[in-house]
Amino acid sequence: MRHALTVAALMTALSAPPLFAEGLVRCEGKLSDRDLYRAVACEAQPGGACKLPMRKWFAPKRRNLTVAIKFVSPHFPDRTRREIHNALLDSTQEINAAGADLRVTYVTGKRADIEIFLSATKEGGIVRDTGDRMVDGTRMEKGSVARVTFFWQTNTGRISEADIVFTRDILSRDIRSIVLEELTQSLGFSTDIVNPYYTQRSIFSEDGNSVTRLGGQDMIALRTHYPPQ
Repeated sequence: MRHALTVAALMTALSAPPLFAEGLVRCEGKLSDRDLYRAVACEAQPGGACKLPMRKWFAPKRRNLTVAIKFVSPHFPDRTRREIHNALLDSTQEINAAGADLRVTYVTGKRADIEIFLSATKEGGIVRDTGDRMVDGTRMEKGSVARVTFFWQTNTGRISEADIVFTRDILSRDIRSIVLEELTQSLGFSTDIVNPYYTQRSIFSEDGNSVTRLGGQDMIALRTHYPPQ
């Protein structure tokens, strides 16, 4: 049986938290590497038990994961499309440089493991006319400008595919951070954290979209999820 996860990304200007299919971890101060990893991978409170199963891309697929822009609405701003394209290139390099046992490659003109949809939908709207039945009908949460969904086998935790939807009103200043966040979450990290210490230190922070690089603990989380061989 397959299960799907959906997580929304916030516009910078939004102050109220969105409604997530899977929850947030609220905590304070710097976490241990283990606690941060378990918070974002299985929604565990610091020192607590996992609320969710671990989900991963399995070998050998994870060593050749592909990401592509599958759909661009004719009403999607071309400048925003180019900025997302460039951010995807930067994000794949950032993830690949973390030292984890996985590799993500941006591709064109073919089906990909992680597919990107640039929708005419505005934040809070319903995604339509992409031609993908798994994407059309998706409601963007109020204030959200991006949404990642990944599918996994419930008995193994093996991720089989993922898609990311961006709305047409995503702000240029937020694109690099949100693209990196969504692409990283599509690797099996389902939970954001609410913790002032990490607002400008971790891509998994719920508050703000200022982080454009994977911090030290973010890279450790990736390497813990996909240990180097």
